[in-house]
Amino acid sequence: MDRKNLVLLDNKCAMSPILGVVLMLLLTIVLAGITVSAVYSDEMLSSMKPTPVADIDVIYIEGGLPKYPHYVKYEENFIYVRHMGGEPLSLDSTKIVINGMGSAYEGVVPHGTLHTGAIFISYDDLYFDGKDFDYSSNNQVLSDGLWSTGEELILNGQDGISSVSTVYVTINGVTNTSNNYGLKENTMITIKIFDIQTQRLIAESECQVTLAE
Repeated sequence: MDRKNLVLLDNKCAMSPILGVVLMLLLTIVLAGITVSAVYSDEMLSSMKPTPVADIDVIYIEGGLPKYPHYVKYEENFIYVRHMGGEPLSLDSTKIVINGMGSAYEGVVPHGTLHTGAIFISYDDLYFDGKDFDYSSNNQVLSDGLWSTGEELILNGQDGISSVSTVYVTINGVTNTSNNYGLKENTMITIKIFDIQTQRLIAESECQVTLAE
């Protein structure tokens, strides 16, 4: 083999490690892209999805607290919320949050401790499952899985007593409650409707609690 052939052979051998490094870099970039896509794709899709547009209004709230001078049971607390117009809302993608003054039991009724004060109520979805039986009978208009224009949603202080409740009640920061609630008469209650998929606010409304008769 002459010197010219030896030089060519040496050049070919020198290129092999360089090609290997380039291929490794390309592979690393591709894998990094796949990882980033897998982690952030759901968040990106959620942020790109439009929030449903709907006009929701609180029509009437009646209730009170189980204390002197007006002893009102939790089952006598009702919130009437109406879909006034816009897109129908899917039960599995709609969340309701209620804030105001009220009461709830820490522990199991009637052996728990009754608390009165700032109350936070969360309906994590509008499905019948995870709620008291009366919730489904009060809301037969939702049996098609949608909350549509003209339909009235009825919430009750006993909705969350199911053993697998999707209604959660916090009173004065206490989370270990029976998930049932009463709302203080003559106070303002704020109700917010959220889209679960986009985690954005759909509507917000206020209403004063009228003492239940």
